[in-house]
Amino acid sequence: MEQLTTIIFFIVLVSVIVAILSIRYTVRLRRYLEEFIYVSKKISNKEFQSRLNLSVQGELGELAKNFNEMIEIMDSTISEVEYSHLQMTSILKSISHGILAIDIDGNIMLINEEAKRMLKCDCDKPIEGTNASILINEEKLLKEIVSFKGSKKNKRKEIRINDDLVYKISLDPIYLQNINNIIIGSIINIQDITEKVRLENMRSDFVANVSHELKTPLTSISGFIETLKLNENIDQYTRNRFLDIIESESNRLKRLIDDILLLSFIENKDNVLVDSVCIYEVFMEVYDMTSYIAKSKNIKLTYEFSDKSIRVFSNRDYIKQVFLNLIDNAIKYTPENKDVHINVGIKQNSIVISVKDEGVGIPEEDIDRIFERFYRVDKARSRDVGGTGLGLAITKHIIKYLGGSINVKSELEKGSEFIVTIPQKNFL
Repeated sequence: MEQLTTIIFFIVLVSVIVAILSIRYTVRLRRYLEEFIYVSKKISNKEFQSRLNLSVQGELGELAKNFNEMIEIMDSTISEVEYSHLQMTSILKSISHGILAIDIDGNIMLINEEAKRMLKCDCDKPIEGTNASILINEEKLLKEIVSFKGSKKNKRKEIRINDDLVYKISLDPIYLQNINNIIIGSIINIQDITEKVRLENMRSDFVANVSHELKTPLTSISGFIETLKLNENIDQYTRNRFLDIIESESNRLKRLIDDILLLSFIENKDNVLVDSVCIYEVFMEVYDMTSYIAKSKNIKLTYEFSDKSIRVFSNRDYIKQVFLNLIDNAIKYTPENKDVHINVGIKQNSIVISVKDEGVGIPEEDIDRIFERFYRVDKARSRDVGGTGLGLAITKHIIKYLGGSINVKSELEKGSEFIVTIPQKNFL
């Protein structure tokens, strides 16, 4: 009996010890699980700096160690992805062209701000992941993008949106990495080439106009020389008249070439010599040069300076050319017995030069074009008065070099006023 009691006591004791150990282990395990849950929640909230802080051995300790290492790898990987995304976003933002990538179904994968502007995207809606046909409001570009979807061929095209806007669109397929026959989408590059097209058209027009302007006097000179060579018995009066025409056409060619060279020199402004230039002194040189022409037409040429000491930091010949072109034009296109007035003053920290005449005036539809090379409102009259068609183009380039502006007020048969504004940064 005593032996049975001992056995029972031993069994109860072992059971109690096992129960205590089990309870203790369960409590510890629960605490560890709570720690796991707490840290995992922080990780799910992107708090990747969180770590399991458990002092435990065995398999549970190995699990805690592996969990912490997994967090570190996730943190490092996500940081790399975020940095790569930041780089890509910065690159896209810095590109001056519009960049758009769409998947095989036409959904937008990425797009930069310039592309949003060019494509007139509805930015109130989510961009990435939305179908391009829903977001893009520029119909001509959308038509090209949709038609290219899924194509394996590259495509280049110039699209004229309107009279003032030309885009060059490049469409290229996007292939799955290392697999050349699986297309996952398209990349679209949109470039605004309006200015380039405008300059190409100007260059083409310039070459055509120069050829025409040179051909006319050269044909005249050649014809009269041929006539003189073939007719030795021409009377002295006729011979001298022909020679006068040859001389006049030669002078016209010289003026034209001089103006072309001057315009080229102004446009290539890398080696321009600048100095302190007194506006009044330069004006008086031009006044002395043009006053006799005004007197020959009985035109009253007057001027007014609010400050004769005004100086600018510029090329002296540039300032002289501005005065010469504007005053010479005013005299040429003003009838006899009329007035031309020049006013120079300072207004709102800018030098303002006004040349006002009582001439034939300029039609309203021509005012925006008179600064184009070789553009003439009245071609026949311009040639009669000796114009090359480059004077106002030269003037505009000089004013642009000075950072200023030139405006025109005109009314037919009542006269014109050219107003030049030179900003304060050129003052001395």
